[in-house]
Amino acid sequence: MKLSIGNLPQSLTDDALEKLLSAHGKVTHLQIKRDKLTKVSLGYGTAEMADADAEKAIANLNGKELEGKKIVVVNQEELTKAQNEAQKKKGSPAVAKPTFGRNQTSGGGNTGVQRRGGSRGS
Repeated sequence: MKLSIGNLPQSLTDDALEKLLSAHGKVTHLQIKRDKLTKVSLGYGTAEMADADAEKAIANLNGKELEGKKIVVVNQEELTKAQNEAQKKKGSPAVAKPTFGRNQTSGGGNTGVQRRGGSRGS
């Protein structure tokens, strides 16, 4: 089973997280997501364990305080299902054609360039 682990302290290492999870069974894969440039932890990661071991880890670690933060440990498949259902309930927004220039009614940046007065090259 693949676990999604969130709200991790930035100082937590892969080895420390593996040690924490190993108390509940064998970890076959583990990764803390990191910034590509700075290599600083983004505060979440994934782990893979046998189903029974993963269930024990979820039951014992979800909500556990670690370095002052309550970590979140969930089954990634269930998390994905919940996110997809939430997206379906929201519904997809109607796709509107973009408007540019003077016809634009809401804020919009530099899409409608207008030249005022003068001529080029003078």
